[in-house]
Order: sequence, then structure tokens, then C-alpha cells
Amino acid sequence: MKEILVSRQNPTVKRICSLTEKKNRRREGLFRFDGMKLLEEAARGGLSLVYVVLRMPMEAKTEERVRTLMEEGVLDESVLLPVSESVFEKMTEEKSPEGILCVAKLPEELHRSLAPEEPKETLCPGEKLLILESVRDPGNLGTVLRSADALGIDRLILTEDCADLYHPRTVRAAMGALFRLPTLTVPTEALPCYIERLRTTGRRLYAAALHTDALTVGEFPLHKGDGFVIGNEGHGLSEAVIAACDRAAVIPMREGAESLNAAAAAAICIWETVRAGKGEGQ
Repeated sequence: MKEILVSRQNPTVKRICSLTEKKNRRREGLFRFDGMKLLEEAARGGLSLVYVVLRMPMEAKTEERVRTLMEEGVLDESVLLPVSESVFEKMTEEKSPEGILCVAKLPEELHRSLAPEEPKETLCPGEKLLILESVRDPGNLGTVLRSADALGIDRLILTEDCADLYHPRTVRAAMGALFRLPTLTVPTEALPCYIERLRTTGRRLYAAALHTDALTVGEFPLHKGDGFVIGNEGHGLSEAVIAACDRAAVIPMREGAESLNAAAAAAICIWETVRAGKGEGQ
């Protein structure tokens, strides 16, 4: 293993620390995340790792799990970067760090962006979708990713003003889903048009919003390819997006209860989406 890095002023240390800011992540084409579980998910998922920072001395259990990844051939020793405890404290953002910090290349082939002038994106006819408009909290976005991946959504579509997919809190909350679940980011102002385009393929899309003619989730039939649109935590969906959808839909709740946050509402809508079309020759 390489010599232990002990200087907080080392250029590599500064470079990794700079990745806490979105502009630096985009410029470098890199993002960072903490923890052994995420390292295992990333390594076994084929993510391109640039650095695996190890706090020295390593705990025996951590060393054993790192060695296992190397023996499996999914982690190369060349990316290991041993650092002193003082240096690691400067680099980590965790309150109770495990002693592992990773830097990886942005998986841009998995998380694509659709330019305003780009032609219609081709999606599989039965692809199970969830659409997010202006979900700003990284923890909520990460939780939605985790639920979507676990329950069977095929692709997440989100507006460009949603929280950054590579924000440390998004990555942490997603718990590995970010390394597997494809996403498509569309210009915020173009979302109504994109929804209308999706509807021309036969999909029915429902705005999760209180509205005069809103249907009740769970009380109307959904078919393969149908889906929901979830809005901002505080303001919900824009009127333009609601108008672009087939109908609005509300989640039935006990009278007087507080509304669900975006992540909780998304989980219910995801479950309904994935159940749709069961027995239709999936």
C-alpha cells in the first residue's frame, strides 16, 4: 500500500475536499461519498473509482472487507489512498465516519440530461417511470431513488432544478440506488411539453396534487406504462405540469393529518405504478 498521507495541505486532499461543491463536481467530473456499504455497492456495481481514502490505522473489519473486494477483482489497489486520522477528519463530512471515503467518476451514461433542442427521448413502451418536478431536498431525492430502485421503477425523470444527484446527502440517502437506477434530467420549463410527448405514446400520467377533479390513488385502474408526477416539497406541482397530465390524483389520508412529504408520497405512487399492469404480460 502507498505511504500514508499526513499533510492537510496536500493537493489531492484539497481536490477531494472541493468536491463538496456542485460546481467542482461538474468541473472535475467526479463525486464523493462516505462509508463501507457504499464502497461495496459502487465497486460491485462497476462504478469507476478514482480514490478510496482509508483512515489509518484501519479497523480490522474494514481491512477485511476492503481485502475481500480486492480478491473479487472489483477494487484495484492502485486507487487506495491511506491517510492519517487528522487528514481524514478534514476530508470527511460524516459525524461518525467509518474511515472510508470514496471518489468516483460521474456515471453520466446512467444519468443523462436532455437538452431543450434534443429530439424526443426514446423510452421502452412499458418502462415504469416516476417524474419529479423541483424536489429540492437532497435527502428526499436520495430516498426517492432508493424506493424507486427497490420497488421496481425503471427510470426516474427529474427537472434540472431538483437537488443534485451527486450531492453527498443524495448519495447517502440513495444507499447505492444512484449506481443502478437510470435517470433523465429535463429542462424545468420543458417538463409540461415532455409530459405531453410521453402521453402521445399511450401513457397516462397523473399529477400528485390536490385539485377539483382529483382521483383517489388506489381507487382507479392503472395500466402498464402509466405513472405519477411528484412536486416540490413546499409548493407542490406547477399549474402547467398539472394541466399537462391526464388527471390529478390524491393519496387518501385520515382527516386532519399533515400532508406527506415528497419522499413518502413518492413511495406510495411508486408502489401503485409498479403494481400496474400485473398480469398484462410483463
